[in-house]
Amino acid sequence: MMNCQRILRGLVFVFGFVGLSAFAAGGSYQIVAVSNVVFNSIETEDGTLMSGYLTGAGSVVDGVGLFESGMTHSTECIVSVKKRSQGNDISATCTVHYADLDAKMFMLFERKAGDIAASDAKGGGISTILGGTGKLKGISGECSYTVKYLDASRNITNQDCEYNL
Repeated sequence: MMNCQRILRGLVFVFGFVGLSAFAAGGSYQIVAVSNVVFNSIETEDGTLMSGYLTGAGSVVDGVGLFESGMTHSTECIVSVKKRSQGNDISATCTVHYADLDAKMFMLFERKAGDIAASDAKGGGISTILGGTGKLKGISGECSYTVKYLDASRNITNQDCEYNL
């Protein structure tokens, strides 16, 4: 009887561990994307406030897990920039559509380093994966990213991400 209880406890532990591992699936990916953004701006008491609509497309260049190399995506973002003498506060709320997964991912990009909307402007920051739809429902994670502007409206972004699903 005691032997049966030990076997039963062992099986519960093993299957519980396997179930937990399957639930905590995740991975990583690297992306290169190109975007076009149209900004409007106004002067404020302590600088300039800019708002823009960004559209773009990109490709996974290296992926582990759900995101495979060669997958493509399209992106739409609302970008907000507060330009001040002491620096810029830049954020973008984005929807990223992965046609290969028939799903969308929601992200928030934030940075306080570098410039924006000028030839050779660049900077880096952190983006947070806020969730998704379809196969990306429940996704979360964080990415580091760099952006380089080719001119006032076109840029190239590189992201390096870790995610959980």
